[in-house]
Amino acid sequence: MKSEKSLITVNSVYQLISAVNIKKNILPESGTDILLTDVMPGYREYGERLREISVFDNVIFGETAELNEKYSNADEKAFREALKIINEIFSFILSGGLDSYGKIYFSNFDVFTRLLGCMYYYSDCEFINYEDGFSSYVIDFLREDRCALNRFPDGVKIKEKLSKVLLYEPRLSMRGDNLFNEALPKINKSDRELKEILNYVFAYKGFNQREKFIFFEQSFRRENIKTNDIDLMKVCMEAAGEENFVVKPHPRNIDNIPQKLGLTRKYQTSAPWELILMNSDARDKTVITVCSNAALSGKLIFGEDINTVMLYRLFNGKVLWKEDEILKRYLRKFRDMYGGGNYYVPETVYELKSILNYLS
Repeated sequence: MKSEKSLITVNSVYQLISAVNIKKNILPESGTDILLTDVMPGYREYGERLREISVFDNVIFGETAELNEKYSNADEKAFREALKIINEIFSFILSGGLDSYGKIYFSNFDVFTRLLGCMYYYSDCEFINYEDGFSSYVIDFLREDRCALNRFPDGVKIKEKLSKVLLYEPRLSMRGDNLFNEALPKINKSDRELKEILNYVFAYKGFNQREKFIFFEQSFRRENIKTNDIDLMKVCMEAAGEENFVVKPHPRNIDNIPQKLGLTRKYQTSAPWELILMNSDARDKTVITVCSNAALSGKLIFGEDINTVMLYRLFNGKVLWKEDEILKRYLRKFRDMYGGGNYYVPETVYELKSILNYLS
């Protein structure tokens, strides 16, 4: 008999916001556990606050980062050896035991999730992928030539358990994997209960950043991608004015190079941008980025139209290893669908400066 209980795994703050949204709007009456991993900075603090307000039946912590790194490039023999001791591995890296689940919601096809697919392979358990930014729209993570794990029979068992993908805007999907896309409920800013839950989990204290132009940094340096994003920040700062420009650091870029180079003042909050949008009217701000998903989430999640300047046409380097051209098509499609008077994609540095001068 299929269990009525669900599990949601979480590796990032964006996923955590969606996980609470899923619980409240898809699984309001269902028993639901949440598993927060150390891939997400601050995961224990968020989890303890979730426990205090009993949003989920159980909050489980998972130290999965080392496991993912160890086996992501392993050969088939090593992966099979890990499967033989999967119970021991899980008891070591998880703070609590897993239950019998009818549905497991996840965002990332990492080693841990693939092992989950093997553990529940013979159970009546449905795996549901939910959005993790633009990668969920453009990458077929289980394509055979994308990584070695996809060429191991056990490495792709999760594919047989996978029923659908939940996206905030299914019409933008272009993965090419033939999986069924279903709409993830957009977040209603007037949903007071959801807002209160998220504000408590993230200990939100408000947003007092006075600068009009906010540059969303991405994790290029963390991923050893050679880029010109620092040069683009400098152009933007000079055009917007130093006193009116700030860089929102990416949480995985711990060195904060832009601030060390004098390109930005201190960004005042660690709160996710999506949470800021839930609590604030950001229509007086202009978001600048190469292609950060956070810059698009206002439209995708809330249906809001905020001044947005996308710099991907001026970017030197590949954002994605194998799907960079698909990402560009996705961004073009997003522009075609949503690119109104507040959405800008400059093709030259001169045009970028002109746009920022106009928005000033």
